[in-house]
Amino acid sequence: MNISNQRKKYCLLFFIFFLNSCSSKVIVQIVRPPIHKIENIEFVEIGDFQFIEGEITNESSPELESKKILIDKNKFLKPYITNFISNKKNSLQIVDLVISTIAHELSINSPFKIFFNNDTKFGFSGTIPDSEKVAILNGKIKFFEKKIESKEDLSYFTNIKNRGVSLEKAILARTISMGVEASGTGFKVPTPYVEQLAAIEVEFVLTKKSDLSNIVPRKTIRSYYAKKWGGDPYSSHLPRKTKNTILKNIKQEKEFSKKILSRIDKAGLSFSDPTEYFARGFNLKSNSLVPKTSLEIRIDLSRQIAKKYLKLISPYNEKSEMVVKDGDKIAETLINGNAFMEAISHLKGIENRNAEDEYNLGLSLEAIGDIKQANFFYRNAMEKNSAEDLYFKAVKRTKN
Repeated sequence: MNISNQRKKYCLLFFIFFLNSCSSKVIVQIVRPPIHKIENIEFVEIGDFQFIEGEITNESSPELESKKILIDKNKFLKPYITNFISNKKNSLQIVDLVISTIAHELSINSPFKIFFNNDTKFGFSGTIPDSEKVAILNGKIKFFEKKIESKEDLSYFTNIKNRGVSLEKAILARTISMGVEASGTGFKVPTPYVEQLAAIEVEFVLTKKSDLSNIVPRKTIRSYYAKKWGGDPYSSHLPRKTKNTILKNIKQEKEFSKKILSRIDKAGLSFSDPTEYFARGFNLKSNSLVPKTSLEIRIDLSRQIAKKYLKLISPYNEKSEMVVKDGDKIAETLINGNAFMEAISHLKGIENRNAEDEYNLGLSLEAIGDIKQANFFYRNAMEKNSAEDLYFKAVKRTKN
């Protein structure tokens, strides 16, 4: 066998080994424990949520630079918006939306029985529950919203296309055109745009009904929205640092949502569960170029606030993309099919589990919400292979 054939053989063996050693990924819905463990509480009463005026803490923590610097370097548009002020004119619907989304999230994901303070009968039995087992959830809401429709002068350079010129000259002409426009020395044309800004801040207070003592510490949660259509994509009525921070958070949420539900998943949902398919609005065409309505923005921000607070006081479902190690093939197939209970039973029946099987067992337990046991098997995997960074991250993630 010549050297060339030997190299081909080694390359083929390496490729086969690489394929066999590749780990698959599975999207699982994990039941996570709350950040604050709440004991001896069976009911949550949705109490008073008040709209209050005042300043909402800005997303960018460093002190803002002077307006002159911001205008020169960051294309800061008038009116300058350097803070978010909550006032009564923006109070429409927001209180009811926050209350309804909190009640919705708690009723779906939490073990508590939910009722409102204006109910005539409490609990499912129609009797008043023991006040020692009732928690009251109150809140103070600040909300800011602004929609700016205006025009800004953008530079344009007229480029007359001549189909007879060479490709190189056409590219050169376009490059010159783009350079002139970027430098602002072209023709000034008033270009319309719309920018929507919103911010919400809710201070939550969870107290025991019997003595009004705090069950968990007071918590203030904030969420923001910023989007601009038309005009210069790099200009804004917000300081650049604030705008970039908000956009980064929005992008991360959107990217994660895309991973969770692909187009194929949506198509399958239309057949398996048509009600949910229509409820999520997957039958409707959506376009990022179309500005959101005020109601859509308010609903989105209310949901974000409710979901963030739910993680503090109640077990919650979280979809996550998990890496499945290449171990026992039966267990791997079961995990990829979301048959976690079956995978757990099968893996526990294996006497001499290797590091990959210990990890996959921990993954299956984590998927059903048994975080303590998951951590135990993740540690076993790490002891058997301390060089695997994935095991270390799993142990850290499930550490109580």
